[in-house]
Amino acid sequence: MLRHRRGRRAISSIIATVFLIALTVTTGVLVWTLTIKPVSPPPTVWYQAQGGFTYPVWGDPTDCIPVEPHPVSYYIGNGSGDSRWNTYMNDWWNECEYSTTGTYNMMNVSLISITKVSEPILLSSVKFEFICYNTTPTKLTTVLVGGSLQSMSWFPGSSQTLASDAPKLYSCGNFNATTYYGQQANGIYYNRLGFYDPLTEGATLLEPGDAFVLYVHTGNSVFEAPSPIEPQNTWFKGDIDDYHGAPPWCFSNPGACDIYLIDTATVPNVVLATIPVTSLG
Repeated sequence: MLRHRRGRRAISSIIATVFLIALTVTTGVLVWTLTIKPVSPPPTVWYQAQGGFTYPVWGDPTDCIPVEPHPVSYYIGNGSGDSRWNTYMNDWWNECEYSTTGTYNMMNVSLISITKVSEPILLSSVKFEFICYNTTPTKLTTVLVGGSLQSMSWFPGSSQTLASDAPKLYSCGNFNATTYYGQQANGIYYNRLGFYDPLTEGATLLEPGDAFVLYVHTGNSVFEAPSPIEPQNTWFKGDIDDYHGAPPWCFSNPGACDIYLIDTATVPNVVLATIPVTSLG
C-alpha cells in the first residue's frame, strides 16, 4: 500500500507540473497577443523650390518647328502646293508630334527638386495636387490638376505618348484658357502645366534628383509655330489658344495657390509637403 500511495503522489506531482507549464505557456501567448505594435512614423520628404529657369514647351508640339537647313519661310511661303511645304510638314510630324527632336519654344519654369527621402516611396502612391484659391469676384476654390507622380512622369527625350491614366487640367480660380474651337482648359493634359521628371527613366520610386517642372503662364511667352494642326493665321502670334502653366497671379499673390504632395499609401493619408506657389516665383 505504501508503494501504491507513493506512486499516486508521484503521478499527482507530474500532473501539477504539467498544468503549471501549460499555464505559463498560455499566459505567455496571451501577453504576446495583447502587445500593441507601435505606429511607424510617416515618411518624410525634403525638397528645394526654385524659380527662374527656362525649359522647352515639350507638352505642346504646335510650339515646335523641325530642324531644317533653311528658314521656315523657305518651306511654307508658297503654300501646300509646293513640295517644300510637304517636306516641312512631314518633318514636323516626325520631330515634333512623334518625338522631341525638333526645336521647341522656351518658357519660364519653376522646379520642385527632391533632395532627400526618409524611406522608399512609390511614385504611384504620391499624389500631386495643385489647389487655387480665388477671391475675386467671388470666393472660389478649384483643383487645377491632381494625379499620382507616376501618372505625371515624363522623361525628356522619350516618347510623347502619355500614361493611360494621365490626369487632365481643369481650372485655376477663374482662369481658363479658351481655344479657337470654344473649348476650355478641361480635357488638356497635365504636361501643358508641367511634368514630373525622374532622375532615372522608368523609375518607380521617389529619389533625390527627381524634379517637378512647373511652367509659368504668360500671355506671349511662346509663339505658334507652323504645323499641320494649327490654323495658318495664328502662326508666329501669341499662343493665346493653348493652356500653358499656372496663371501669373499664383506666383505673385501669397496664399493664392498651393501644391500638395500627399502619400496615399498611408491611412489616413499624410501630406508629405505643402508648397506655396509664391515660393516658386
